[in-house]
Amino acid sequence: MCRSELELIQFVCELNGFYDTSVPSAGNLIWFGLAMQPKDIELVQHKRRPYFNRYPGLETLARKKLFCSVVNRIRRTFPDRVSFCPRSFQLPEEAEELETYMKEHPKFTFIAKPSRGKGGEGITLIQRYQDLVNTWSFRQADLLVQRYIKKPLLIDK
Repeated sequence: MCRSELELIQFVCELNGFYDTSVPSAGNLIWFGLAMQPKDIELVQHKRRPYFNRYPGLETLARKKLFCSVVNRIRRTFPDRVSFCPRSFQLPEEAEELETYMKEHPKFTFIAKPSRGKGGEGITLIQRYQDLVNTWSFRQADLLVQRYIKKPLLIDK
C-alpha cells in the first residue's frame, strides 16, 4: 500500500522496469510533484520525446475560483456556448447574485466548495441560501458555489 503520490509513482515505475535518477537529462519520464517552474519548462522543451505529468499553465485552470471566473466571463459573452458547465458563484464576491438565483430556482440543489480545499474536504450540499449562511461564515471564507448536477454527463470508455 502506498501512502503518498511519490511512493505510488516509485512503485509503478519499479514495477515497469523504470529506474530513478538524480540527473533530469538522463531520464525519459519526468514527474513534477508541484507546478512547473520556468527551469522545468526549459528542461522539457530540450528533451527529445519526454514524458511528463504536468503541462505549463494548467495549474492556473485547476484553481476553482479562477476557473469559475474564466467560465463566467465566457458565459456572459457567449451564453449559449457554456451549457456544459453548471452556473457558478464566487463567494463572498457574488453572494447577492447567488441569493437571488437560489430564490429564483428553489428546487435546485447547490454544492459549496472551499476554494483552497482538496480531496472533497469541506464540501457541502445546500438547498437554500440560509443553509449556506448557517453552515459557513462565508463573509470570511473563500467559496465556490455551483448548481449541483445529480447525474453529470461522464465519458464512458
